[in-house]
Amino acid sequence: MADNKDKKHYISRAESRQIARENSKAIRRFEKQKKRRAKPDDYTTQMKDDNNIIEFDDLHTYFFSDAGTVKAVNGVSFSIPAGSTVGVVGESGCGKSVTSLSLMQLVQAPSGQIVSGSIRFKASLFKRDERGRKIPVYETEIGADGVERVKLNAKGKKIIKKNSLGGNLYEMEDRVVDIAKMPTEAMRSIRGREISMIFQEPMTSLNPVFTIGNQLDEVGLLHIEGISKKQVKAHSIDMLKLVGIADPEGVYKKYPHELSGGMRQRVMIAIALLCNPKLIIADEPTTALDVTIQAQILDLLREIKHKINGSIMLITHDLGVVAEMADYVVVMYAGRVIEMGTAEDIFDNPLHPYTIGLQKSKPTVDGEVDKLYCIPGFVPNPINMPNYCYFRDRCEMCKEKCAGEYPDYVQVSPTHKVACYLYGEKKEVGDGE
Repeated sequence: MADNKDKKHYISRAESRQIARENSKAIRRFEKQKKRRAKPDDYTTQMKDDNNIIEFDDLHTYFFSDAGTVKAVNGVSFSIPAGSTVGVVGESGCGKSVTSLSLMQLVQAPSGQIVSGSIRFKASLFKRDERGRKIPVYETEIGADGVERVKLNAKGKKIIKKNSLGGNLYEMEDRVVDIAKMPTEAMRSIRGREISMIFQEPMTSLNPVFTIGNQLDEVGLLHIEGISKKQVKAHSIDMLKLVGIADPEGVYKKYPHELSGGMRQRVMIAIALLCNPKLIIADEPTTALDVTIQAQILDLLREIKHKINGSIMLITHDLGVVAEMADYVVVMYAGRVIEMGTAEDIFDNPLHPYTIGLQKSKPTVDGEVDKLYCIPGFVPNPINMPNYCYFRDRCEMCKEKCAGEYPDYVQVSPTHKVACYLYGEKKEVGDGE
């Protein structure tokens, strides 16, 4: 019988202790960074392209486990243009959801941490005075002497103007921030207000002991300062109407278990839309829904995107959903982006062998096949990733060159690029759109 030390996945006690020490040291450093006190100038940056609302630039998000460091997102770079829908596709475990959770700063800590890279976002931040307080905008009136003065209420206090949602109006400033470098406290003013997320499974995301109304109102009261309970209830019911719920007042009083899967998914969308966000992250929004409800949810997302003039980051493994919804497509494999382009580029002219395999594995209406194609082999271990192309061991078009360093991106057209040695020599290219 072979010695345990010869086994590929064997970790000795000494190695385990060393991994634990290194993990603890790294986690303390990253947690200290997130809890630091920082001024907006410390995490202010510039967009590479002003037409984008989000730019991921060489993002690395790792999980520090007892067996080693899991590189869930390992150098992801792509952009989301303002007013567009970008579909992120790939098989389970490729890093789609971890990329979106990194954007929201919701990666499960302390083991999960954003290690390096940038996430640039065009944000509207509250202006602050010397003491760090928000600066309100007051109502004014013209006095009998023709001088403009701030209005006072019966108690002699200044009256703050109200915004479109019924909350207090504050002075704002447009600023490009690097979310990967923002402290947690500063991120709370963006998460839910400017970037919101429709989570993957509504039954596990909604709290079973609170009514739908309570959960909607909580978002409004948290992010819309100065709004009354009566106003936030009316706004919540309006959101339920917007997502196509026939009896919004009735659903407002119900618990999650009293609703169907499609209704719960609509409630999740209503919660995401409550504060008129610039960007909606839809993580598998049609999972576990029947085909009819899927079509309704997709139509709803498309309609809402135009109403709020926002952008959508659509995460899914369903290529049919992506073909119908997305303007741009990003294909991920083992924590990296392997191909990106417009929807027409990816579906009409797939280049990477993995993208081709994904499309061949999907049944077609007019195709007559006895057996669907299956990509051979297995996804590499995310703890000990190879230096060469991660797809090499599963690729049916592998070349000798594929045993070298991980391939750089090759720009095939102005909108289409691929990381594969099958397509030309290494070229310097910018972020994909």
